[in-house]
Amino acid sequence: MLFRYGASGSGNIEKKAHIYTREEHGIDLRLVDPDAVWIIRRLRGARFHAYIVGGAVRDLIAGRVPKDFDVATDAHPMQIRRLFRSARVIGRRFRLVHVYCSREKYIEVSTFRSRVAPATAGELGNPDANNFFGTIEEDAQRRDFTINALYYCPVDEQLLDYVDALPDLRQRRLRTLDRADASFAEDPVRMIRAVKYAALLDFPFPLPLGMLVRRMRESILSCSRERVTEEVHKILASGSSFAVLELANKLRLFEVIFPAHAEQLRSRRLRLPDSPLGERLRALDQATSEGTPLPRGEMFGFLFLDLALENKDLLQGPEPELALQQFIRTASAPLFPSKKDLAQAVELVLHTARPHEKRHAGRRPSRGQAHGQPQGRQAHGQQAPAQQSHGQVPAHAPGTEGGPGAAGRKRRRRRGRRRGARGGGGQARGPTN
Repeated sequence: MLFRYGASGSGNIEKKAHIYTREEHGIDLRLVDPDAVWIIRRLRGARFHAYIVGGAVRDLIAGRVPKDFDVATDAHPMQIRRLFRSARVIGRRFRLVHVYCSREKYIEVSTFRSRVAPATAGELGNPDANNFFGTIEEDAQRRDFTINALYYCPVDEQLLDYVDALPDLRQRRLRTLDRADASFAEDPVRMIRAVKYAALLDFPFPLPLGMLVRRMRESILSCSRERVTEEVHKILASGSSFAVLELANKLRLFEVIFPAHAEQLRSRRLRLPDSPLGERLRALDQATSEGTPLPRGEMFGFLFLDLALENKDLLQGPEPELALQQFIRTASAPLFPSKKDLAQAVELVLHTARPHEKRHAGRRPSRGQAHGQPQGRQAHGQQAPAQQSHGQVPAHAPGTEGGPGAAGRKRRRRRGRRRGARGGGGQARGPTN
């Protein structure tokens, strides 16, 4: 084991981080995304430090295949953009860079963040503390849990650990960087992540942490609805959604995120494992593990399918799509699905309720269909006589007859006149009406 040393606040030299070699951390380089390795090599070639961070490192050590790879560096966003032609700088709360490796795939690259407090940031003239860049040590201290504060360099295959994260990971210990109550008060979404990580990694949930989640669970309602919705989507796509939501139900976090489902379980006196929702979550996890995950909207529809099917009046009205959208929007509070996700969820519910009815997802009726006008072959049959009755013939070709050859003769005459005009021997084009 190696160590990284640095100066303390008083100027003394002290140990800052553990450096684990390939034999000690056991990460298989073949499981690392080659595009992430390419980005890190280019950043290092420009004399920057760069590492794979977060969940990818955690999953590699835990023996799981990461779904995506994030990179952290000391290069600033505009410096990153100058190095990669396909880079795009995004975000206001904290600027990130998406380096596109193809049309559909990108690697997220972030700059090390500092621990500047918001009040201090305001005094320095910047109201946004998150855009204050710092050192790798400061960045590690800003992470939510120790198991997400590991830094892996695939070039020299070394793992940097500033917060004793590797022992926590190997001992299946979930620990926040700051005091748990202060950490959850700063960002209540961390309670959802704590439940997710414990279920995904099969960690025991600490009793003091569980009591804290039960006491502070209502504070999630103060968070952005979009952020909470995004966390729920990550849970549904994880392949372990049943285990995560079952643990959330035991900690009474489920009733805050899914109040409509919690009320249904109470009214029926059902446990989540014995409910139709539990069966659907297990089926969703099986489909994900088999490599056939559902789109985001359909996963969302999976959650509210049983609630919607119970309300048969929604399907019998004149506009079932609109009624279902309003119902799911209300029942999903405090979540806030996008319009696209809502449309896919409604399509799933309608397809389940009416499996023999042909539907065209995402197609809007044309203006003629909306007003009851005939479409297709019948409509074209009505339009053709109308065109002939109005005598619509080209003004520059008087006397030409209609029919399939008229357009071809018109084009040939035009080309002939152009040739004559170029050669000087043709007739001048007359005025058009």
